[in-house]
Amino acid sequence: MKKILELIIEPNSRKRKEFSQTLSNLAKTLQSSCSSMKIIEAEDSSTVNMVLEWDSVDQPYRKLRMESFEILSGAIAALCDKVVVRLNGKLIDHDISKLKTL
Repeated sequence: MKKILELIIEPNSRKRKEFSQTLSNLAKTLQSSCSSMKIIEAEDSSTVNMVLEWDSVDQPYRKLRMESFEILSGAIAALCDKVVVRLNGKLIDHDISKLKTL
């Protein structure tokens, strides 16, 4: 059974460039930790959508504790106004720190 983590992120308008650079720097490492990853960053939208998928149920629980996810969580907390965290379509929280407790 696959696990799908979706993050709907709204970077602070003054910090969007810094967030995009951080995300770009982390993308390769994040991609290698899951079976697929999509980042949708539309120029005409204020949100960034990230969808990460794992092939097994236990993979995300180990991978979400990796340093790259810690850095991503910190960047979201510091540079973004809003985040929605969903796992398999179910709302988990509006707090990125909840990734650690999944």
